[in-house]
Amino acid sequence: MLRNDPVPIRQRDSSIPEKLAKVIDLALTEKPQIQFQTAAQLKEALVKTR
Repeated sequence: MLRNDPVPIRQRDSSIPEKLAKVIDLALTEKPQIQFQTAAQLKEALVKTR
């Protein structure tokens, strides 16, 4: 569990591709409507960033 809101990944490293950054940011977001219910869903989103 994060104690602070996560910093958007591209603020840390602007060389990360935008599509990949979006998936990473969603994975780190703590919300009731969590984007990825399973590791398989996360994997599918990551594969789509290629």
